[in-house]
Amino acid sequence: MAGDLLGTSTSGVLAAQRALGTTGHNIANATTEGFSRQRADLESRKPTLSGNGAIGTGVIVDNVSRYYDEFVVGELRNTTSQSKFYDKAYDYTTQVDNLLADPRAGLAPSLSDFFDSVNGLANDPSSNSSRQVMLSSARNLSDRFEFMNTRLDDLRTATNGDMRVMVGQVNELAKGIAELNNAIVRSREVTNKPANDLLDQRDRLVEELSELINVRTTIQEDDRMNVFVGNGQTLVVADVASKLDVQLNEFDPTQSEVVFVGAGGNTVITPYLTGGALGGLNKFRSEILDPTQNELGRIAIGVAKTFNEQHKLGMDLSNQLGESFFSEIDTDSPLVLPSLKNKGDIQLKVEVTDADKLTTSDYQLNYVQGQYELLRLDDAKVIRRFSSPPQEFEEEGLRLTIKGGSNIQELDKFIIQPTRRSAELFGVEVGSISNIAAASPIRVESDIDNLGDAEIEVTQITSTDNPSFKTAAGNLSPPYIVRFVDDNNFEILDNSGKPVRVKLDASADDPSISLNEFKGATPAVPATETEDGRAIPAIPPKHDRKEKGEQADGLGGVAGPIPYNANEGTEILPVAGGIDRGINIKVNGKPRAGDIFRIEFNTDGTSDNKNALALAQLQTKPTLMSSTADYAQTYGQLVSRVGSTTHELGLNKKAQSLLLDQAIESREAVSGVNLDEEAAELIRYQNLYQANAQVIASAKQTFQVLLDAFR
Repeated sequence: MAGDLLGTSTSGVLAAQRALGTTGHNIANATTEGFSRQRADLESRKPTLSGNGAIGTGVIVDNVSRYYDEFVVGELRNTTSQSKFYDKAYDYTTQVDNLLADPRAGLAPSLSDFFDSVNGLANDPSSNSSRQVMLSSARNLSDRFEFMNTRLDDLRTATNGDMRVMVGQVNELAKGIAELNNAIVRSREVTNKPANDLLDQRDRLVEELSELINVRTTIQEDDRMNVFVGNGQTLVVADVASKLDVQLNEFDPTQSEVVFVGAGGNTVITPYLTGGALGGLNKFRSEILDPTQNELGRIAIGVAKTFNEQHKLGMDLSNQLGESFFSEIDTDSPLVLPSLKNKGDIQLKVEVTDADKLTTSDYQLNYVQGQYELLRLDDAKVIRRFSSPPQEFEEEGLRLTIKGGSNIQELDKFIIQPTRRSAELFGVEVGSISNIAAASPIRVESDIDNLGDAEIEVTQITSTDNPSFKTAAGNLSPPYIVRFVDDNNFEILDNSGKPVRVKLDASADDPSISLNEFKGATPAVPATETEDGRAIPAIPPKHDRKEKGEQADGLGGVAGPIPYNANEGTEILPVAGGIDRGINIKVNGKPRAGDIFRIEFNTDGTSDNKNALALAQLQTKPTLMSSTADYAQTYGQLVSRVGSTTHELGLNKKAQSLLLDQAIESREAVSGVNLDEEAAELIRYQNLYQANAQVIASAKQTFQVLLDAFR
């Protein structure tokens, strides 16, 4: 009986000792991240059966279990992944937001300064200093485009670098999880009990993994964990870890992609990164960086193309028609990137035909079943299917042509980036202040002897790419004279000796007028007489009017008069139904018979500011986004969009941080070590230990009495 008492109390001492050890282990790891508190599960030993019944034999520690809730841990893992996702996306997006909205580093101040200088030139077109200020401001604008594009490229490089570092960390964590899986299985084989500390360590590694990438896990019967990433790719199976890698995009060498390295080759999983820091990088790049760089490029193309078009309609100080003021990036900057997997050798080229219709989307061109298919990536819309280039996509403002090669193979594909690198190539082509075309190439004047109050004006120069203009200084082919034969009709005379015939359709109430070639020339237009008897003076040959500084060519005759509307005025050029010479000229007011107006090249028009005014008006002219926004408004919308996204990410970051704190608290409530509770447990097990020790002492004393009785 004493032996039974000794055995029973000894089991109690051992159980209390194990419980005290477990409590001490909890206290020691109270601040260990990811540690789950443990408890010693005590269970009665098997009783001894006797004639008096089942007699208790003491206590044993059946198991040391941990406080663990799989659902709570899973929620913590998912919340951690989303929190790191928003943290990383917000950190990078904030940098773009600061760049765009910075009052010194952003594009808006440079755009404003440049057009201020254009207005300054319009106010004083003959001033060399005004021209120099405009040229300097243009170069500053070019530098600003380059600076901003470089900063965006730096962020792209940084995301690629971060991606590579994080993928390396993912691989290390996967390897650690696989090793712990193996250790957990070996421990179970030895003890037939869960390896609590190893399980905690594995959970901690999985939580760290979720900070980098969105993961899903399953537990096998032997406690080994399988980890899945991306689109279901298995990163860890039992004690075998697979690898992720980073490789260049098959189209774009500046873009890195996360790939799963499998037996059948690498699988791109970047589109499926929706959580963790890697997911945040992917969101930033696809939703902020790429669109921002494309938008900046669209603005660069818009400024360059529209400003160049207007500049070419002017005349510089050397009496030459204006050339491109900025680099022609509408033809040079669009990228067509073939896939590395293409088997054909065809090379394609894209040009921007209409900056107003240009979007910020990239496109994918596929060759499938003998046809090309153009897909707009922003909304996955098929723009057109066609058999072969060249093709013009008017609704997209693009033209596609073949640059080289001739062989296209099934499933060949290309990525088209119309605006991605446009800001990088934006530059100033005008090398001298004398090349700034501030003047109009055409001037009009009323004869000093005119009796009416009619006035003539150049309403618009629409094109200089026609025979009306010569690049040689001082030439307009042909110069014109407009003469009113009476108050309601006028005629157009070729003032170079090459007459213009005006043919009227007399059967129509609103005559259709056309300009046709007319052979022969008269040396002068003779005097005629009006109905009221007033003589219309003859226009002598030019050599008789040397006081006007005119050439010695004769005037051409006309076939008939053109009606004039004194109430609304009449467009002199282009003539209705006739050839468009690229000049829009209108006469307003009430002329008198014999009134004469001259249209000629604006030789030495150094003080003329008409084209400078037209250039300045581009600042507020809606030339982008389907004629809904000017340059500054387009940029403002970009700033607003990025700012709004930054604000949204900031709110989501804060909200997710609160959710993460709650998830951590929930886990701590289940698995965390409460020192007050452990202190109470410590006292309880100490008392248990001491009580069992007293029983041992009593058993010893009883046994000693028994021994003494037999002496």
